[in-house]
Amino acid sequence: LKNVANEIKLNTEPRLYPSIEKVKLSGKDCILVTIEESPLKPHLAYGRPFLRVGPTNQRMDREQYQYLLQQRYNGYGFDTQILPQAGIQDIDLESLFKFVETANSVRDLNENTMLPPEIILEKLDLIRDGHLTKAALLLFGHQPEKYFLNHFEIKCGIFITDDGYDQVINEKEYKQNLFNNFELVLYYILEAIKKNSRKGRIHRLEAYEFPAAVIREAVVNMIVHRDYRQDIKSTVEIRPSAISLNNPAQLFTPTISIERLKQYHPSRPGNKLIARIFYLLRLFENWGGGTLKIVNETVKSGKKEPQFSYSDGIFRLELLR
Repeated sequence: LKNVANEIKLNTEPRLYPSIEKVKLSGKDCILVTIEESPLKPHLAYGRPFLRVGPTNQRMDREQYQYLLQQRYNGYGFDTQILPQAGIQDIDLESLFKFVETANSVRDLNENTMLPPEIILEKLDLIRDGHLTKAALLLFGHQPEKYFLNHFEIKCGIFITDDGYDQVINEKEYKQNLFNNFELVLYYILEAIKKNSRKGRIHRLEAYEFPAAVIREAVVNMIVHRDYRQDIKSTVEIRPSAISLNNPAQLFTPTISIERLKQYHPSRPGNKLIARIFYLLRLFENWGGGTLKIVNETVKSGKKEPQFSYSDGIFRLELLR
């Protein structure tokens, strides 16, 4: 049994760690090998990629291998990995229970807030095999920088000119967990942009320069789709001619391209656990229509069509003022 386990571990890349046991089948001793579905596909066996088709093993063609590899490079599986050195003491329980109360209200999560935090996190798939996942620490950690130096921060600034980085005012850098960072960055942008106020029947009504739904969707996308393996900060630049949100990422080409972002397209979040938490907050819909919503709502408000671009591993959204 030990030899079988070692053979699998030594000849797979990324390595697979099977569960192996001896069982009785029809009175005979058999070896049962169990390997859970991996979030880090594709794996190589003896240096080659294979597919299981019915009862046969078939060599995977180059195109399919490259496609699966591209998914992995887009961050697939990073947030599902465990951090054995982390413990429940690293979780901000106030953020966690605030999330549960919100999700119970907006998505009918129907989770008991009196349960121990370990049980809640396990139900959310944020604890695996008794260990916290990277998603758990990014979303609800006390001090995410303890494990993810520069991999999650969002830097914001208001610039006097359209070019250069010398003349900046009200510069902020948010280093809290993703749950808190979302609210802080959203508030920062809404406070920085222009607002019009008009008299309503009872209260005065405020209309932002850009619809609040557009700003909210843009910030959520920046957080959910960023590549958390990269030691690069996400940034928000507010300039006289445009507001730009920038984050390290990869495109799921050829399925998703810059052109397709302005159409309905498959939802391909690189961080599935993080995406699910924002879905339960009713902030992420998993339908692939988020970028289209940004375009339609912006144009409907009388502004120019937003611009998407991708270069040198950085995804950029520009809202033209």
